[in-house]
Amino acid sequence: MSTTLQTEQRLWRELAARGAVQGECPEHSHAPWAVRCLMGAAGWLGALFFQMFLVGTVFVAARENGVAMAVTGLAMIALAALLYWRGGGIAASQFALAVSLCGQGMAVYGLVEALGSLGFKRVAETAGFWAGIALFEGALVVLVPNRLHRLLSGLGVWIGLAGAVHFGLPRGATDDWLALTWSLGWLAPLGCALVAGFTLAEARACAAGRHALLEPLADATLLAALAMALVVTGMSHPMAWLFEPEAGRLSFAHWIGGALLTLVLAGFALAECRRLAVGSAMQAAVLAGTLAFGALMAAAPAVVAGALALALALRRASMAWMGLGIAAIAIGFVWYYSALHWTLLAKSVTLAAAGALLLAGRYWLLRGRTGKEFA
Repeated sequence: MSTTLQTEQRLWRELAARGAVQGECPEHSHAPWAVRCLMGAAGWLGALFFQMFLVGTVFVAARENGVAMAVTGLAMIALAALLYWRGGGIAASQFALAVSLCGQGMAVYGLVEALGSLGFKRVAETAGFWAGIALFEGALVVLVPNRLHRLLSGLGVWIGLAGAVHFGLPRGATDDWLALTWSLGWLAPLGCALVAGFTLAEARACAAGRHALLEPLADATLLAALAMALVVTGMSHPMAWLFEPEAGRLSFAHWIGGALLTLVLAGFALAECRRLAVGSAMQAAVLAGTLAFGALMAAAPAVVAGALALALALRRASMAWMGLGIAAIAIGFVWYYSALHWTLLAKSVTLAAAGALLLAGRYWLLRGRTGKEFA
């Protein structure tokens, strides 16, 4: 008997002992991973041949007709949604996913071409266009009942939001790409705050029957938030100084993003302390330690975001979130230490101080583990 099946049966017995369920544990027949991989590959292969024929036909027949391309893309998305609603095996779901992704690309490309023919040559460089992309992907999240599809559509929502904020913020013509630090520096804390809110309210979401919809969105939000925090941290590496002497002024965005992420981390730590009903002295100590750690690592937002992801993963017992958090911390440390606008002494002092702070906090917590707060 596999470890997964043993765990399922043990959890079922615990629920039955509490009176939450009745009867025998339902049996699940899981296909071997090799069979699942082959079926998924078959679905993508079938979708590839289907799309080569369809897309090739559309581009040959209407290569300058953006409306036709957009309509074809929407039809492909509708076909994928129909396949998802009807259900099916692994091959059918992967076929539908590939068709949907290609249809989304064709719909967006056709829309840009259609608007370009009407005189809107730079429509893709406007905030409204990217906001429309976010709304379009959000609609697909609701309409297509598949977890992986919802995850990818959720990432599309954040890409659209990032584009809308980027083109909506005022910026100079010479530092267009550098302005990403500002736009993503606001969105990364927002995404982390939303994920923390989902974690705290996950039980209520399950009770309300919205967990199947919200969980893939939370996964996509955490992945997007960590990626944006990494971009903000990585862009602190001043390659821009080779092209623009005034690029150093954008470094303030890292401090803003790190400060906001610290506030989110501190808020989640305080909420957990209250959930565990610890004393006020312990709450104050945890809050002070969290704020001190965030202050030391404010110039590396990815490290703070990774620490929050680890805390959320431990709260939810999610190995996937824990892996994302560890990866964000590791990459964030490397990118922060490779930044040239800080001296090695300054970076070493902040990293050593943050490590010493964590070790001191661990020692202090272990000393009090026999108290009421750790009962």
